[in-house]
Parts: sequence; C-alpha cells; structure tokens
Amino acid sequence: GYSAALPQLLKSCGVKYLVTQKIFWSYNEGDRFPYHYFTWKGADGSQIDTFLPSSYTYRTDPEEISSAWSKRVQKRGLDAFLLPFGYGDGGGGPCRDYIEYAEREKDLEGLPRVTMESPTHFFEMMESKGGPEQTYQGELYFSAHRGVYTSQAAIKRGNRKSELALRDAEFLGVAAMLKDWTYPLERMDAAWKKLLLNQFHDILPGSSIARVYEEAHRDHAWIISEAEAVAGDAQQSLVNGEGASVVNTTSFERNEVVILPDAFADGAETLDGAPVPTQKLDGGALALVAVPPMGAISLRPARAKAEAPKATATRIADGIVLENAEVRAVVNARGEVVSFTDNKTGREYAAGPMNSLRAFKDVPRLFDAWDIDSNYTLQPIELNEAVRVEIVEEAGLRTVVRVERDVLHSTFSQEIVLSATSRRLDFVTRIDWRELHRLLKVAFPVNVQATEAINEIQYGYITRPTHLSRAYDSDRFEVCNQRYTALCDQNHGVAILNDCKYGISQLDSELQLTLLRAAATPEMRADNGVHVFTYAFTAWEGPFMDAPVVREAYALNVPLRVMKGARDAFSAMRVDAPNVFIDAVKPTEDGSGDVIIRLYESKHADTRCKLRVEWPLSTAWTCDLLENKADELSVEDGEIALTLHPFEVKTIRLRA
Repeated sequence: GYSAALPQLLKSCGVKYLVTQKIFWSYNEGDRFPYHYFTWKGADGSQIDTFLPSSYTYRTDPEEISSAWSKRVQKRGLDAFLLPFGYGDGGGGPCRDYIEYAEREKDLEGLPRVTMESPTHFFEMMESKGGPEQTYQGELYFSAHRGVYTSQAAIKRGNRKSELALRDAEFLGVAAMLKDWTYPLERMDAAWKKLLLNQFHDILPGSSIARVYEEAHRDHAWIISEAEAVAGDAQQSLVNGEGASVVNTTSFERNEVVILPDAFADGAETLDGAPVPTQKLDGGALALVAVPPMGAISLRPARAKAEAPKATATRIADGIVLENAEVRAVVNARGEVVSFTDNKTGREYAAGPMNSLRAFKDVPRLFDAWDIDSNYTLQPIELNEAVRVEIVEEAGLRTVVRVERDVLHSTFSQEIVLSATSRRLDFVTRIDWRELHRLLKVAFPVNVQATEAINEIQYGYITRPTHLSRAYDSDRFEVCNQRYTALCDQNHGVAILNDCKYGISQLDSELQLTLLRAAATPEMRADNGVHVFTYAFTAWEGPFMDAPVVREAYALNVPLRVMKGARDAFSAMRVDAPNVFIDAVKPTEDGSGDVIIRLYESKHADTRCKLRVEWPLSTAWTCDLLENKADELSVEDGEIALTLHPFEVKTIRLRA
C-alpha cells in the first residue's frame, strides 16, 4: 500500500499529482477502494490530486476500453478515465497494435472517445472542470501481499541498519565538518544510492530470487562498512585525548547503560572528575552515563565509585522476577512474561503470558512470499518443546535472563534484559530458522482496552482497528508498523518496539509481532538461516501525548556509540519540545557547506518550539525536501523559533 506520510513528502518535493495502480489489483474479497480520481489527504493534512487506474496491464482493443469504462467503481464526478496501456509487470510496454487501436478509437461509435495524452494533461483537464469531488484521508491500504512485511527478514534488517548507519555517519560528518574536516560527499552519495536501489520491489519486500538476495546482502554489508568508516574518521577528528567518548546521535538526552572497554573495569569518571556508576563485566565494564542531545561525553579510567541504581533478578517458586525501581516483571518457566507491574502505582499490564511464541501453518492460496492469508489463525501449531530459563546477570546496572529452546525444527535463544533505570524490557533474540511454510509470531496480551492501535509510520503514526466489525476492519488483520505499535487509553498504555520487524497483528487487547515466515517461492529456502533481532515491551502511566514511546523507539534502534579518545563534552543541537525529533543532520547536496537539519512532530500536536544550535550561524532558511530555500528565519543567540503542525516534517538550512 501507500503510507499516509506520502502526500506531505511528495508535495515537499514539488510533485503535484500522483498516479498509481496497485490498490485496485486485488484478488481477495473485501472492502474495495471507492474512488479512482480524488484528493488524497495525508496524515499531516497535505493534499495531492490522485488517480488510481483499475489495472496496470490494460489493452486498448474496443472490448477492453468498454470494460474499463463500464466497470469503473466511481461513476459520479468522473467523465474521463486515465488508462495506462501496454504489457506491464515486467513486460515490454506498448506495442504497435495497441497504438493502432487507440488511433482508431478517437471517435468510434459505442465507445468512449480515446485520446493519447500525458497524465499531466489529464489532471490539468480535470482541474479545469473543478478538480476532484472526493477526498480520501489516511493510508491507501492494499488488501493483499501482507506477507512482504516479513518475508526475507534479513533484508529488512539490513535495510534498517543501513539507514541508521548512514544517519549516524551524516551527523558525525557534519560535526567534524564544522571543525574543518572534509566531508566525503561523493562517498556518502554512492552509499545512499546503493541503499535506495535495494529498496526497489521486489528486493526489499522479499519476493525475489536467491541471486538477488546474495547481491543485496553484500550491498548492505558494504553500505554499513562505508558508513562506519566515515563515522569513524569523523569521530577521530573530534577527539584528541586519552579515554573513551560516548556519543548520542539522537535529539534528546540519554541516561543509559553502555559497555566500555576493559580499561574501565575498575571504574570511570568524567573529564571534570565526576564519578560514573560502573560494573565489571567479562571483557569490559558496564557504565550508566548521561549523554546530552546530539552530543557526547568523555570518560577516563578511575577507581572512583558512584552511587548506582540497581536491577535485580531473583528466583521464585514458579519463575524469575526482574525488577528495578520502576517496574517488576515475572518470567515463567517457558520464558513468558506473566506479570509486568508498575512499582509506583501497582498497575498490572499483562493480561496473560506475554512474550508467548505462536506458530502457524502458512500456505497462502496464491502468492507464497507475498501473502499471509487470514485463515492462518485456524492452523496453529503447538509448541511443546522443553525450555531452559536461567539467570545470567543477577544484579547491577542491568539484569539478564537467558531463554533457550527449540521451536519446531529451529533453535531459539533469547536474553531478556532489564536495565537499572529503564521501563523497557528488551528481548534480544537469535533464531536458527529451519522451517517450510511456517509463520512465527510473539504475542503480548495486555490490560488495555482500545478499539484502535497506534502504528508508527514515517514521521508520525496512524491508528488502525483492533476488531473485525466491518470488511474494512477485517481486511487489516496484518498491518505494517515502523518502530512501534501502541495500545492505550486516557490513563495508561503499552507498546511493542522493534529493531527490524514490520508486520504486526492487533486484535482486541493483544498485539502479535510477526517474527519470521518460511516461503518456498520464488526462493525455496527464503528465510532459512540465522536471524538476530531485538524487540521490546514498555508501558507508561498517563496519556499517549506524554508517553516516551518515540524516544524508546529511537533508543532501541540508535544505540549510544562508544569510541576511543576523549574531548570536552558537547551538544551540537537540541530542540526543546519532547514531541519534536531531529531525524537527519547532513550537508546540503550542492556542496555549498550549508547544513540541513530535518525535524518532525511525532504526536499529532501543533507545537511551538526552539531549535538551538551550538555553532555560529549567519543565516537560516526553511526549505523543501530538495533543499530549495523558502523563508528566511530569525536567529537569536543560536536559537530558531519554529512552529510545527501535527506530523509536519520541517527542513531547515543553516549557514555558518
């Protein structure tokens, strides 16, 4: 389908019209899309005139022309129809016969008049008649191909990790560039283009042949290697002393546990002598650090001791309790979380065993790698294999419980991690997947009643139903999320976070994150092999507007970076609204040396905020996504006052 974020992004790139055909190409009964010609209104309110033909392989013979016109779903307000013709879907495009048919049908009795024009001509003609009568708001959901959210899971992971590696490299490169380091624009450009190439269908969806994925895996490895090399070079230009630096590339302060080198096994302190809580670890040390937004702190080895909060793991009769000052979780003998409570309010969030693995037969009726059919729920497979659960780290800055088991013919190991200061329970997972036509999900039944779930999309979220009341609702039995899905009421909520899993189902008060599939075509062994990924559970008190979900999603996906060398602590930039996030910091593509900061509003709230930049500025402008300047902004002592509308993406161009 098409994300509700697209209208804003298209408009900001100067795109006036959209033509796409996939939505009507559906072979399942369900809620049919109601319009061909309409104004598409995105999540932020941006609008773009859109036309959806019924097919992408039209012929132009009289029978086809007559059929396309008579079977159009939208009769009212539509006296013309845009018909792309030719052999599509990998075919050869238009042929001479089709062109000849079209020429002869310019004024043929019994048929609509046919003219060959550009899509732009069609939209301009329709605008001259008043434009679309209908408006459709939200995503353009495609009621098929739900399996591609999950198929070829390693490619999804490679894509996510590549995007984030390039994001970090861009920010660190800009920080170094401002200290006279030469930013490798061409090198980064090549890496981004290689990543975009691999986002083509059928590569990223997971519906290609084996050779494609052999090349795509190599490409992702190369992209990450290039990004890390650029980031490493930039980092080294920023440090000049002995010790280690912890870098935060997100736009909010991080108070988290990191792993330091073995030199810090006896303790650590900041460069100004403040002791840092540490804990000895095999081959290194854990440290609890507070790192400013888009910045870094530096540490040096010391025998300093600091008061430290604790997380503990304790065996009880029927399981293990993981606990810190904020939350208490109980893990049973099968590795399931049977209780998750708030230590301050006593609220119980678990309505049943959470982190419960569910397996199903998964044999789609038509398209193997592409589809998950709704009847998979009627074909569950019992998982009765023995489970081993043990405490690995008992108490300290974090506690870890390890779960090991077989899942069908596959081996499964997982570390359940609770840090001393976190309300987030992480499930660090490794599966050696050896299945065929099987679907694996992990279920979280919770004590939250909500008729809609909140699914993150690009630069915001949309809500989707948690019930099957109408065809519209039951079509959405499997949906796509980016980094989180949440269920909440006015007083509290929960969220499932992920670092590379896109498919999820949500029914009543249960969320099921889709972990793996095992299609046999077009690649026989598709997802067989080792998969490493992390998902997490978190809960909060209060309304969603105040929930730390987006921060936690960033923190899970963008870990703090530890690098060799020290320098004075710094924060390159920050924004003072908790619902506004800086998502990209990069040099402009024109090589001028200007800097782009791209930020967005995440909670559907009109927001006034201040962007503070910690380097000398001469001028700032708003600009579009193509980096063309629009309005000049006032800069006062490094601060820029901004207003962001709900889910708005705002791009700022800065000149030192």
